Amino acid sequence: MEEILAQLNRQRGRIMAATLIGGSLIGLGILLLFTSFSLGILIVLAGAGFILAINLTEKPKYIRAYKNQVVLAVLKEIFDDVELNIDAGFNQEWVEDAHFIPTGNRFFSDDQLSGSYRGCPFRRSDILTQQVTHTGKTTTVTTLFEGPWMVFEFPKSFGHYLLVREKEFLSNGKPGGWFSGLKTERIEMESEAFNEKFEVYAEDEHEAFYLLTPSFMEKLEQAEHELDGRMYYGFFGHEFHVAVDNRQNSFEPPVFTAIKPAQLEEIRTEAQLVCELIDLLHLAGRERGERPEP
Repeated sequence: MEEILAQLNRQRGRIMAATLIGGSLIGLGILLLFTSFSLGILIVLAGAGFILAINLTEKPKYIRAYKNQVVLAVLKEIFDDVELNIDAGFNQEWVEDAHFIPTGNRFFSDDQLSGSYRGCPFRRSDILTQQVTHTGKTTTVTTLFEGPWMVFEFPKSFGHYLLVREKEFLSNGKPGGWFSGLKTERIEMESEAFNEKFEVYAEDEHEAFYLLTPSFMEKLEQAEHELDGRMYYGFFGHEFHVAVDNRQNSFEPPVFTAIKPAQLEEIRTEAQLVCELIDLLHLAGRERGERPEP
């Protein structure tokens, strides 16, 4: 691993050196604008083109090598049956049809990871949704969700749609809106403390109370307390979903600083979110047909 890190740092160093050269050319070109405008413009364009070429060619190679050689190696230490596809993510239509998180008119998803931990199969991907608005010459980009979406599989299918969402000011309202065709109702649980932190939308009230037992609600509250970000929990089909809006993009390599062994610990910390949820919510080691209830 030390040799891999050294090789990646040399690659990163070349990118930084090229970026510095391009920036210097831009600076020189700006100074020449006062004496030779045409020459200054040419040098500025040359510097900008040099930086652009590096970001379109060498930087993606560096990121790909980091994820395929370093991130994947660390993930294999933690999970079984690991597969990491850095170019793939969750399907936009699938995410929007789930109605779990807020979606806008711009969508990104990558770093799709699948594997198992303590016998519990899972898959996860980074999600970014944004709303882009144009007013005259002004463009405004508002991030609606950024963070990991994790899916934990269970042998038995849940009968109805259920969403548990951490409350926040100006919340997203009814999942999918009033015209989506999704027939959910807002449900108040018996725990006042739970109702203060979460809002529950379900197609079937009886199944909601069956799934959200007092002990399981305590686990959801504990996860909300221990994990950074706004929590979304969903039961849909044969899957239990957890999305965390923590405004982070996982597994990205450093560009402006050298890769150090401590970077491996950061990868482990990001990956441990899956382990923490499986352990905290008692999702591992279940018999076939058993629902995710502690």
